[in-house]
Formats: sequence, structure tokens, C-alpha cells
Amino acid sequence: MGYVSAAEFVRKFARFRDEAHDSPVFITHHGRETHVLCPIDVWNNIGSGQPGKAAGKRNDSANFALADWIDDGIIACDEAMNVVFANRNAHALVRAKPGSLVGLALTEALPAVAGSLLEVQARQSLVHGHPNMADIPSPFIDGAWLRFQSFLLDDRLVIRLHDITQEVERHFKANVKEAILQALDAHGGISYVRVSLRGTIDRVDTPFCRLLDLPEERLIGVTLTDLIAVSDKVAFRDTLERVLRGEDAQPVSTHFLTNRGDFVGVRMALVRLQGVYGCEGAIAVLTEERSASA
Repeated sequence: MGYVSAAEFVRKFARFRDEAHDSPVFITHHGRETHVLCPIDVWNNIGSGQPGKAAGKRNDSANFALADWIDDGIIACDEAMNVVFANRNAHALVRAKPGSLVGLALTEALPAVAGSLLEVQARQSLVHGHPNMADIPSPFIDGAWLRFQSFLLDDRLVIRLHDITQEVERHFKANVKEAILQALDAHGGISYVRVSLRGTIDRVDTPFCRLLDLPEERLIGVTLTDLIAVSDKVAFRDTLERVLRGEDAQPVSTHFLTNRGDFVGVRMALVRLQGVYGCEGAIAVLTEERSASA
């Protein structure tokens, strides 16, 4: 068994090809082993060329060992739909005791699967050989969602389960947010402004534009504090900064200078906008304060 750098291997390929007949030659790159040169019969015996049954078993062991480190749930079945392997995450996603799935028929190991879309698509993959995928409510955990995939790997039916509960919830929240914004716009008396971490306006709705008598393109990128009456600027800036630093939602009574040259009083709520990687700015929801005489 010898070691050779990639550069040396290229220059003296014939020499190392001959040496590989006696023992494998390990090719290195920056001191790390990256490839092995060996005769074709050795490669076939490993199980990657024309594998026999013994080689197939070795492949199974390697694949299963790798699957135990995958974040998704992996279940492998034979041609009779009996479970021959299930990784740790598969047991967790179906709420089963570790090691309790192997050796049973799929519907016996997971009774909740019987008659479900998951079983139908798994059988289709086994019979017809084509992969299937679907996003489904989890039959194992109330309120959870799974992305289910089934496909053939050699003579094994592989079922992949991926928890997409958070993804579904994010989509739902995004849909709710858009619906609320549409409702605010239709209401006409409630305005919405989104500001960045720098305090500049990222998004406004039609009612806010009407309130200030300015088009949206004139407002995007403007510092929100610059639109506040001079007498209210210091207090408003302080409140906005406290919200951006992480304090709870803050109610504010302030005045905006409009494009008409007058001031309009508003009642506002400032809320921190929390993103995946931290604060992304703040949301302001406001209504015009009518005078008592009005």
C-alpha cells in the first residue's frame, strides 16, 4: 500500500498503475487521501461494479450506516413491504421506540399508514419503479406536517420523511399577514408602515399615502422620523430605537407633517419585526386621531 500526491500520480501514472496490482495506491491532495487506485476485480469484490449477493449486503450496510446520520427519517423495505431498516429520525418522526420498526410489515409497524396516501404512493413506487412525493398532515403527530418521498434504491423501497411543520406554519403566517394587509388597505382608516433597522421606510399601504398626500415612490427609503413633527421627533426616535433593541410593542401618539403643509395627529403602535437571523426592523400600525370638534 502506497501513498502518492495527485501531481506525482499524473506524472508517473504507468508506474503507479503497475504498483496497484500488488496493493492499493492512495492518492493525496494537500496531504489528505482523496482517491484509491486498485485493480478492477478488487473494485467488483467491493460491490460497486457487478455486485453479487454478498456485495449487495455490504452496500446495504454502508447505506444504512450513512442514513443514520441524515436529518430526515429513512425507512427501507424489501419487495414484500417489510421494514428492513429505519434510522433514528424515522423512529422519532413516527413516535416509535428505537429499533421497534425493523422486521415488521410496513402497515404493521406503522398502523396509521394503512390505507393512507403514504401507503398508496409507496406501493406505486415499488410496483412501477417511479418516485413519488407529497406534503401531507402527519398521521403520527397531531398538528405536524411531513414531506413524504418514496423511490427505489436497487431492490429496496426507500421512504423518506421530512418534517415540514415549521415551513407550513411560516407559509400560513405569511398568508395571514398578506390577508391582514389587504384588509387594512380595504378598510381605509388603518395605515401600515414597515421600517428597516436604519429606520427607513420599506413598505407602506395606500391609506398611509393618502394620509400624508404622498405617493408610495416618494416615501420608500425615507427615514420615518423625518416625517414626524419637530416637536415630537426626539420622543418618537427614542421609542422607535427601544422597539428595535427588543422592547415590547409601544403605543405612540404623534403628528406627521403632510405634503399639504399641515400636521395630522395619529395613534400608532410600534412592534419589532423579528426575522430568522434577528431583528429586521419594525412595523407601525396607525389610525388618524380626530379632534373632538370633528
